[in-house]
Amino acid sequence: MNNTLPKHKAIKLYERARSLLAREEFSEAEKILRDLVAHSKLGRPEVPVALGDVHLGRGEYDAAVSTYREGLARFPGNRDLTARVGVVLIHQGRFAEAVALLGQLELKGLSPELLVQYGYALAMLERYSAAERIFARAVAGGAGAEAKVLLARTRARQGRYEEAAHMCRGLLDGDVPAEVRAQARGLLADCLLLEGQAAPALVLWKELRADGALEPEQLGHMAYSAQVAGEPGLCDELIAERLDSGPTREDRLLFAQISNLRNRPEDALAHLEEAQRASGESYKGFSFEVEATRGRALRLLGRREEAREVLARASAHPESQGKLGPQLQVDLGHLAAEEGDFEAAERAFEAALAMDPDEPEARRGLELTRRREAWRTQVQASSEAQVEAARAESEALRRRFQARESELEALRRELESLRAAQAQAEEKARRIQDEARAAQETLRAEQAQRTREELEQREAEIDAKARENVERGLGPALSACPQPLLHAVLVAERTYQKALYTELPAAAVAVLYAGALERALHTLFVERFREWLDAKDLRQGFLQAATRERRGRRVEYFDNFAAAFDPERSSRAPSLGEVARVLQRRSEPYLYLFQAFLQERYPLPERLFDVVADFVIQAKERLRDPVAHGRGVELGYEELKVLRERMLFALEPGQPGALALLLGA
Repeated sequence: MNNTLPKHKAIKLYERARSLLAREEFSEAEKILRDLVAHSKLGRPEVPVALGDVHLGRGEYDAAVSTYREGLARFPGNRDLTARVGVVLIHQGRFAEAVALLGQLELKGLSPELLVQYGYALAMLERYSAAERIFARAVAGGAGAEAKVLLARTRARQGRYEEAAHMCRGLLDGDVPAEVRAQARGLLADCLLLEGQAAPALVLWKELRADGALEPEQLGHMAYSAQVAGEPGLCDELIAERLDSGPTREDRLLFAQISNLRNRPEDALAHLEEAQRASGESYKGFSFEVEATRGRALRLLGRREEAREVLARASAHPESQGKLGPQLQVDLGHLAAEEGDFEAAERAFEAALAMDPDEPEARRGLELTRRREAWRTQVQASSEAQVEAARAESEALRRRFQARESELEALRRELESLRAAQAQAEEKARRIQDEARAAQETLRAEQAQRTREELEQREAEIDAKARENVERGLGPALSACPQPLLHAVLVAERTYQKALYTELPAAAVAVLYAGALERALHTLFVERFREWLDAKDLRQGFLQAATRERRGRRVEYFDNFAAAFDPERSSRAPSLGEVARVLQRRSEPYLYLFQAFLQERYPLPERLFDVVADFVIQAKERLRDPVAHGRGVELGYEELKVLRERMLFALEPGQPGALALLLGA
């Protein structure tokens, strides 16, 4: 019995299968296509193409590849089947296989969509020149804005940042989808940063972040821009956010470079080692940047031999000069100068300035190197002048003694003696010069190292002592301390500790403690009271009770503390004295809600509120007012110590400091 379908019926069934496939009715389409394979003599490659598309639509990549390859066995060299195998391999991340297969096809006639896929695979293999040609062909063939972004990205990967930035600006000026616009802004920010324009790059990152379009992978780039643009606080915030989301090796490299900018080379090496340990792989594609970053960290640590070896590997990389800019030459110049090779240092700094004439570190290094070279030349010239003077004197004596034939023999002996003395003088001058140069270089290096170590140790001790005192003073209340307040207290205490080593006036430290106390009172008694009133819907009642007089729409309150809670007035924040007076008057009728707030939020004995109020008034009168009115010289450290002790450690005997007391309550 003949079960073969007629050709016209097979064609109709194939068209129906394609229609079902377009509607994603995969099961019905597959059934028809398998019947065509089994009962039709329709010898066309469209059938295995469609059957493979069924598997592809379901996400069955292995089955799709198998079906397409079976079709290729029947229809060798078929463009559609070959292209589909390549696309599936790209979806599976098998880029090398996909490129090898798609490379067999003639580019002419390939759809822009397939060209974009082909270019993407090449870019993933870091074959950026080839990827650029494919993306350019796709764009010329009508590919959309996504292809233009990919083309710009490949140019940026090749160090052609200006071209890439120009393409991104063109996309941003056009009508493109929001996702493409975000990609173009991110890539433009990268290009600006790599061209040394950190401030405008940071503006773009901030816009992306405000729009909610900032990708986690872009946090490291934004952090680096923030550091270079002079916003270290934002940089720290972004680094912490990226560390929480799982940083990549590239992020770790950026964090290491930021640490070098902050003169914290130990942190830079730790970031590089952490990335290596976490991934177990090398930094493929930008190993020379890693070597340059590690070399700078080693140089900052004084490990010159290791730094020279690492920087030499970085400079040997063919892409290092174009992508690293003047940084590598600056580090090589510093190494040469530290070893006394001023000629090599001068060449390195001049090479850095040839890349970037405005590089400040290279300019300073070149100026210092030339000064050292001039000093050495002057010393050499002085020694040569002394030797030349001795030679001239010797020659004059020789001629004078020759004129006296009667004393010729005696003069000859004296001449020999002078020559010997001349040789000794020359040798002594040379030895003294060498010893002086060596001693000066050794002394300079030792002094620089000793000064650096002393400063670093002192800063570390100050930071540790300040944090230890604040943690000891706040005790269990540390966890309840708002971060801005904790930062203000730490800054004040750190400045106090630093004053122990310097001649810093007590007034300079006092203003910081006064600021910390004012922030604490505002946080604990103003902001929290406002939140308490709003939560209980009592703000209007408090304002009515605190109203002294009302004249039409003009309201006069008992004090500025009450006026600060009026949303229709832009009153200044209550001062130290105003908060202290409210604590003292808390039992007055117009403050009955404030009294209720204190009893609920700070269940302390009533006496302690009076103690706190008295302390605040003393701080106002002895810490803030003298400085504010130009009488800071009257404030001594003994009085400052008493007020600091009461604020941080013991408000009164048997009680913790004022901050710990209020935060703990």
